[in-house]
Amino acid sequence: MLEINSISAGYNAQPIIREISLRLAEGSVLALIGPNGSGKTTLIRAVSGVLPLLSGSVRVYGSDVSRLHPQQRARLISVVPQARSIPAAFTAEEVVAMGRTPHLDWLGRLSDRDQAIIDEALEKMDLLDLRTRTVDQLSGGEQQRLLLARSLAQESPLLLMDEPTTHLDMQYQVNLMQRVYKLAHPTMNELAAGMQPRTVVVTLHDLNLISRYADLVGLLVGGRLAVVGKPEEVLRDEILSRAYHVPLRVFKENGFTLVTPSEQPDDLYDS
Repeated sequence: MLEINSISAGYNAQPIIREISLRLAEGSVLALIGPNGSGKTTLIRAVSGVLPLLSGSVRVYGSDVSRLHPQQRARLISVVPQARSIPAAFTAEEVVAMGRTPHLDWLGRLSDRDQAIIDEALEKMDLLDLRTRTVDQLSGGEQQRLLLARSLAQESPLLLMDEPTTHLDMQYQVNLMQRVYKLAHPTMNELAAGMQPRTVVVTLHDLNLISRYADLVGLLVGGRLAVVGKPEEVLRDEILSRAYHVPLRVFKENGFTLVTPSEQPDDLYDS
């Protein structure tokens, strides 16, 4: 579904990410992790088509993202950005309605189906009661959920999310990641009703959310994809400790992987 072929990208012709290749099947959740400055946001922007590539290509269902008209690209890819820059005067419902823009006719009219999709997205993000509030009347966490609702309304098969759990308390972090996982793994009834599985690429700092909600983990270090694999293959003491430059311990608790600072300092980084 998603093919990232040896891409490099950056700013002012200076690469931030280098020679990254990756393939994702439809209906999978890839969590991107890595220390600050490792290139996670740059990779999201490059895959979305917002940041021009210095080399390589990104394809979604075989289409080269760089060659698509913006409207075509928006039908394939939706983005929940890290930084919120929603105009303050718009209502929550108006913001979510923006997600329907790639699907509207040349007059920009919302159909009954469009409105139903908007209502469903608001409901899924627990925003129905806030639909008439303006953005400046919403908390940081509510604005983050609003951006995801807008992305849901866009109905694109590839969802890119840059640190979506920022500003959310634990309840909404878990709730959001549960919803993201379900988007990629619809039930048999949902599939029968016509729901298509989404493919999700999400950057996360909370390593303890990953083993529960990600199918694959990609570790970025210094702008390169150091390792990619299943959570149990990537979330390992030695791999994470070297990447984050702090001794970390990974252990299992009730079937889930937990990552904590190691109580025993060592000279791991002296070599």
